[in-house]
Amino acid sequence: MARIFKTKQSQASFIPSTQGRIQLSRNYHTQQLLCKLAINHDNSTAVFKSEHFANLINSIQIVANGDKTIKHVDVKKLVYNALFHNGKSMQNSVITADGTGLESYVYFTIDFSMRGMAKPTDTIENSALYNTFDMLIDWGSVAKVGTGITVNSASLTVASSQLIGYSRKPGERISHNIETQLSEDITSSTTEHQINLPIKKVYRRFLIASEVDGVRNNAVIKGAKIKSGTTVFMEWTAEDLRAFNIDKYNIKDESNVDGLLMIDFAERGRLSDSLDTRGQFNTLELILDVEKQSGTNKVTVYYDVFDVEPTVEVKA
Repeated sequence: MARIFKTKQSQASFIPSTQGRIQLSRNYHTQQLLCKLAINHDNSTAVFKSEHFANLINSIQIVANGDKTIKHVDVKKLVYNALFHNGKSMQNSVITADGTGLESYVYFTIDFSMRGMAKPTDTIENSALYNTFDMLIDWGSVAKVGTGITVNSASLTVASSQLIGYSRKPGERISHNIETQLSEDITSSTTEHQINLPIKKVYRRFLIASEVDGVRNNAVIKGAKIKSGTTVFMEWTAEDLRAFNIDKYNIKDESNVDGLLMIDFAERGRLSDSLDTRGQFNTLELILDVEKQSGTNKVTVYYDVFDVEPTVEVKA
């Protein structure tokens, strides 16, 4: 009989433009990591970019055995995960008024058990199988947070939620919840901006974020299509997709999804609904109808993948 075990992991301190490392425990099946980014800062006529202090971390990687990358995304994506599951972000307190010695914080989770699925434990991470299990924190610079902000100190504290006594069913293959991303600049308006996506993967969902000068913006993307050659898997206007997302995910404040478009192939919670490109598809393209806005336009595509291994955890 499995039971939940919650414990502290470790902490990493902010050092601009360096990589920090937290060695994660390797005892049980890990459901998720709970992370708190705490910041001591000064503000002087501060102007923050979207997701404010989440920009202090360029990316977080979860790497097993030194070469198996399970996560490689920015913290903004991890903040969005809660938004599209609960209709709002996790608890945060960000002081934007002028002052010195201000204390702000941002919570987010790193999920191994995939949220919103009928059986989230399909992708639970058995850390006991690894010789090493590390979190790599690629710290960014204060300039990425906004202007008029001085970070005096910051730290990332990590805790875990694990299952003791849990095991997969006999013969069940090991699966992972892989999260990664790619970004492109939008330099001109076009109805056919093509982003080539990797194939030989099982895609659960795509989240597309559009920004102008670091602030999320609805005007950049007017429509989205996912296809392989002449086979079209989805094609909706951005306006329709955003309206669907606001209803589907019970978004409490519509402005929270400005510049965000979620395309979830497994919205019913079934792995079988996912977009499986391991077979007959030789290409996978995301086609965007984009309208260049004044300033630096950037589109980031986040994708969540089911990585199903040929090996089993418990033999039949």
